[in-house]
Amino acid sequence: MNQETIIRQRGAIIVDALNDVVKWKYDDFNRALLAEFSADKAQQVNAIVRQHFTVEWDVTNVKQAPNLMKHLAGKYARLSKKQKLYYPQQDERPDVMLAWWPWGHGATVSIRLFIVNQEPFVSKKPLLKRIFPFLN
Repeated sequence: MNQETIIRQRGAIIVDALNDVVKWKYDDFNRALLAEFSADKAQQVNAIVRQHFTVEWDVTNVKQAPNLMKHLAGKYARLSKKQKLYYPQQDERPDVMLAWWPWGHGATVSIRLFIVNQEPFVSKKPLLKRIFPFLN
């Protein structure tokens, strides 16, 4: 099974929900499903995304995101102004995440649905702080 098919299957809930609003294509460079749309559709698309992917991170709060989620998001966890990262809240370890990237000129927005990082997560906290989080 190819990467596009896997993303479409694992992200079927959001792909199907947005099918009438955006046109998806496969972005081979980023290994993600990509939809580009005009900014006048942004509010409608964002409302649909937020119905299904309720966890939202942006540049103001992504540093507080759990380390596991930043690991899973990989390069998409490095957000700049107006960029966002979404995933379903009910998933301890989601299969897919969605990156929201408004273009600099303000007329276009891109969303990318991608499979999360498959590398094992290794906490960078020292062992004692992982066992006893109240230690300073």
